[in-house]
Amino acid sequence: MRRLKNQVFSDEIHQKNVVMKSLSFIICLLLSGTYLYAQNDAAERAALTNKILSTANSPEDLSRIGSKWNQFFIKYGNYPDLPLDQYRHIRYMFTNDFGQTPKEKLFSQTLEWLAINYAMYPANLYSNLNDGKIILNNSFNIDATYSCNYTCIISLKNGKMLVEFFNINYQEYIPGHNSGDDWIPEKTTNFSINQVFPVILKDPSEWKVNLNLLKAVNERFKSEIANLFDYLSNYEAYNAF
Repeated sequence: MRRLKNQVFSDEIHQKNVVMKSLSFIICLLLSGTYLYAQNDAAERAALTNKILSTANSPEDLSRIGSKWNQFFIKYGNYPDLPLDQYRHIRYMFTNDFGQTPKEKLFSQTLEWLAINYAMYPANLYSNLNDGKIILNNSFNIDATYSCNYTCIISLKNGKMLVEFFNINYQEYIPGHNSGDDWIPEKTTNFSINQVFPVILKDPSEWKVNLNLLKAVNERFKSEIANLFDYLSNYEAYNAF
């Protein structure tokens, strides 16, 4: 009887050791940032680590996660550089220094840029010169199925600007269509960008779509900021006549 108890106890210890070693292996994989294919994947690693720590996972589950991780980065390569705030939500923050340009000029020039690029006028957004704040909600189409909407706050001081993009959400639109003899009505689904993470825990058939959604946002915001900063930095040249 004592030998049986000792054996059971030994098996339990062994199982715990296996789980701990597997968990440690996966966490090291996620936190090290030293793999061959992963680049700028802090958001994915943070979400994945949180999922692993918050649920019970067998050694087999952890092994499958590690395998998926490698498959994902071998197949798709670099991951978009997605910035996380203190709450582990996606929040873009861009700053620029415009030298001695007064806040008033940056304010009016930014409103001009918004009118030119978004056909967005002061009546359609919040703007307060005293506070140096411009706040707007906007959206853009990614493709025929997906669009993205977000909130933007532009904060201004003399010679300085901070632009933040957050509250990022997607909308999926599936038009009505025939499925065999049945008519499937149109469907619209809304979801947050934070629901896309972690990508690798979703079905592999969804990896490409989710990764493209993340890349579309990343590329859009960086492109828009480059456009805005260029317009403000070269304002006199663009408006010379």
